[in-house]
Amino acid sequence: MVGRLITALFGLFLACGAATSANAAEPDLTLEATIEADGNEPYVGEMVLVTLRGDYDAFITLERFEGIELPNFTWLQLGRDVWSKGRKNGREYTSVERKLALYPQKPGTLAIGPFRHRLTLDDGSGRRSETIVVSNALDLTVKPKPATNGGWWLPARNVTIDDHWDMDTARLADGATATRTVTITAAGQTAAALPPPPKVVAPWLIAFIAPEIRTTEITRDGPVGTVQWQWRMRPSRSEPGRLPAYHIPWFDTQSRQMRDLVMKSRRFAYATITAPEGTAARTRPESWLLPLALGLFLPIGAALHRRRPLPARAILARLRRWLPERDAFAMRAALLRGDARAYRRIAARRLSRRGLAPEEKLAALDEALFRGAPVQSVDLRSLDRRLREVLRRAEAPKDIDTWQRGQGFAARPRG
Repeated sequence: MVGRLITALFGLFLACGAATSANAAEPDLTLEATIEADGNEPYVGEMVLVTLRGDYDAFITLERFEGIELPNFTWLQLGRDVWSKGRKNGREYTSVERKLALYPQKPGTLAIGPFRHRLTLDDGSGRRSETIVVSNALDLTVKPKPATNGGWWLPARNVTIDDHWDMDTARLADGATATRTVTITAAGQTAAALPPPPKVVAPWLIAFIAPEIRTTEITRDGPVGTVQWQWRMRPSRSEPGRLPAYHIPWFDTQSRQMRDLVMKSRRFAYATITAPEGTAARTRPESWLLPLALGLFLPIGAALHRRRPLPARAILARLRRWLPERDAFAMRAALLRGDARAYRRIAARRLSRRGLAPEEKLAALDEALFRGAPVQSVDLRSLDRRLREVLRRAEAPKDIDTWQRGQGFAARPRG
């Protein structure tokens, strides 16, 4: 009798131990998804952060998240998964955290998740088993993007601009080319979401843009996109001009307000134009030689022909046709030296003086000088022959008799 009682008690003890072992063998595995957004109802294209956190009371040998499917979003993972050890309710847990940046592509109520994490567990005795931990599902209400000036929509946490010039464009040296570098950085957006470069066009300006540079830096708080634009600019005329400002609207997701990014206006002028009056006059001999010559020859001409003298403007135009132009000599000297930049500067001045467009007549030379092509590819001598013909046609002399008839003069009969 006593033996049977001992046997029954021993069996009961084994059954309790087995049940306790079975309960202890069942690990505590949880995976939770949470949303972080700057607004309760974000706009289309606005960044939404999703955090997946798993807490596992088990020894994990292998793991992987199954394919994430988010059909109404574009998304990217913010770095690698972060693993850590901790204790909860006196028990040791292994934790994992994955962060995603989501960008909704359409308005409405959109579903996020559930997400699945496949784990391979070791029970401590060498036996392995595979399980899938499923997270909760989330709903997100998304508003359509609002109308903006120019139609460009850029939601971001912060946007900054760095607008740098390598020289003072208001006092350019003759023939100088200015370089403008603009860098735009947006926190909470990728580089692909940043706007395209503006078109820098003005009738008085020659401008070439280099290939843009776009980069995206991944941080745990979201991506940081950067775009860099670079232009090389120079005036095609001697008159000053002003490059207009360019505005880029963007939406501040933290303050929930529209803001404006500005590429500031810029004045272009050569330093010789803004030099103090009198400086150029002291260096020009014709400022005193020409009036002296006119004072000597006008009375003599009037006495010999016994008629009223020509006005100073007509005589000056005729003298200029007779006397060789100083810029013609300088242009020829630049051609003989092979100095393409000096040749272009002097030729542009002569063309502008006659009302011709330098950027049209000198397009091939500009392509070589400002796009980095080899200058040797331009035949300066052929270009010089064409330009001399153009200038010759523009300098067709006016008939002096036309002027006389316009003034009411007639030839006096002899005798």
